[in-house]
Amino acid sequence: MEKKLIAEINIEDKEITHFASFSLTQAFNEHHYFELRFNHDQMGAPGLISLDDSRDFVGKTLTASFGHSPEGMQNFVGLVSKVELSQSHGYHGVLIVSGYSPTILIDRGPDLGSYLDKDLNEIVKLATKDTPANDLKVVANAARRTSIDYIIQYRESDFAFLNRLSAEYHEWFFYDGKQLNFGKPNTQKEISLFYGRDVQEMQYAMEIAPIKNKRFSYNPKQNEMLLSESTGKVDGTPDLSHAVKASNLTFSKTFNQPSLIRVDNNNDIKNLVENEEKANTSELLKVTARGDNAGLSIGSIAEITMSLRKELAFTTESLGKFLITGIKHHIDENGKYHNNFEGKIATTERLLVKNFEKPQPDMQLADVIDNNDPQGQGRIKVKFKWECLTNDVTEWLRVVTPSAGVGDRGNNRGYFAIPEIDDQVMIAFEEGNIARPVVMGSVYHSSSVDSSPLIQNHLKSIITRSGHLIEFDDNQETQGIKITDIHSNIIHIDTKGNNITITALENMTLNCKNMQINVQENMDVSVGQDQSVSIGNNQTTTVNKDIGTTAGNNYSLSATGDIQETSDKRSEFVTKDFIRQSETSNELASEITMFSQKENMSLQSGKTVEINSAEKSKLF
Repeated sequence: MEKKLIAEINIEDKEITHFASFSLTQAFNEHHYFELRFNHDQMGAPGLISLDDSRDFVGKTLTASFGHSPEGMQNFVGLVSKVELSQSHGYHGVLIVSGYSPTILIDRGPDLGSYLDKDLNEIVKLATKDTPANDLKVVANAARRTSIDYIIQYRESDFAFLNRLSAEYHEWFFYDGKQLNFGKPNTQKEISLFYGRDVQEMQYAMEIAPIKNKRFSYNPKQNEMLLSESTGKVDGTPDLSHAVKASNLTFSKTFNQPSLIRVDNNNDIKNLVENEEKANTSELLKVTARGDNAGLSIGSIAEITMSLRKELAFTTESLGKFLITGIKHHIDENGKYHNNFEGKIATTERLLVKNFEKPQPDMQLADVIDNNDPQGQGRIKVKFKWECLTNDVTEWLRVVTPSAGVGDRGNNRGYFAIPEIDDQVMIAFEEGNIARPVVMGSVYHSSSVDSSPLIQNHLKSIITRSGHLIEFDDNQETQGIKITDIHSNIIHIDTKGNNITITALENMTLNCKNMQINVQENMDVSVGQDQSVSIGNNQTTTVNKDIGTTAGNNYSLSATGDIQETSDKRSEFVTKDFIRQSETSNELASEITMFSQKENMSLQSGKTVEINSAEKSKLF
């Protein structure tokens, strides 16, 4: 005996009692779609919907409940998005009221978002928080509980963003008729189906697919490659084990791909590969069928049994339990119900999502928020110049520089210049992957530059935050290089005049092992006050011509050892007194003349004065 279907359909407060057909298509990772059809040629009959009536349905809520018993009713809430009249061959045609699940409320258009150090459940709630719960209830129950250091939503609707997260992290994502689930629900409805009674047509398929893969990701924080390879071994039913074995034999080569998501350690990439393997494996066994049990719903578990003849008797065997991942319900004008559904083995933990798009990011502007990298790796945090609901600062990002690496004497080889806080920078993405932003460099704006004096573009400069300056001047009249600090201590290379000038406002110190100063022509030294020269050992001075030394006051010459003077001639001119004092004084010459020009000459001795001559001595 055919089971009578109970069906209740309402659009807002209007009960729909007569319709030509109602269909509802439901699937994981998709909006659900419904069509409610009315025969337009029966207008005016009691309880029927007219074209004028249907205009008011656009944008309204449709609720549908159907089942074979009051306790087993299936519920669906959707939004009417379209009303159309379909006609052909001169007939009155069909009035079609169609729409989608309220998940379209979070598929409004491309949006942006920046999420720092949050888990998937937090991200889902933030991305959908401006959608009223009475319009769409969102339940986040992701299998992954640990925080993700950084995630970007880039020109994606909220639905497309969550769909991508579902694909990348292999989390369930589906609308069950009443609420949007991100992650596997804690409880699932189970139903028994019997082939020949609840199921009229069925295809149970086994197929092969490449499931072995290797993922890798470079971790700059530790300067290491993170690697993980799938095992190719999955526990499950005998059919699943056979399909896995056949897949591994057929696709023996392991394919290698960089990780699409951010991974921070070996455990992260290991979990990624394991989940990806489970998702690939979920595609190996599938069931597609046609039946008439109205209790079957999206996300439920269906056990399919059948009667098999063995020898003289029939036995009931279970084909297995299946997770319903897609179903299309259909109710005709006579109230008859049937469905077409597909499912995967019920032990499926992770699902392979194919209908998602990877963002193709362009370079983005951002402001520097922090440059004090706690790990001392020269990274910065930025905030994108976006206007969006959630715009957290980024994780610590690496900065591109013309040269960077390790030198013979340690770190920091190359051009080391970290952007300053509040600088405006350009952000690109490694491998075009939105999960891997990198700082390309800084850009000027109206408040940070004035190039008006540089009409000829003759000046190139490097200026630090405090004002230290290096200038390269290509003007023919002033060509040169100048290094200036904030106090105007200057090193100036005058290229035009071939001069070098060093100006120090206070002290200048030169420290070296050996020093040579070579001057081709003249050398002038001017000292404003005192000059002191200290030499540890010997000093030698060689002058090819004359030496002139002038003292404005006294002149002292002192030696702890001997003083030797050698010359062709020597003249000493003393304006006043000339005094010599020594313990012993000896003068030797071929001829000596002593002459007192005006006064007397005195020879005195503490003892005897001796005058000795080889020939004669004359006193007068």
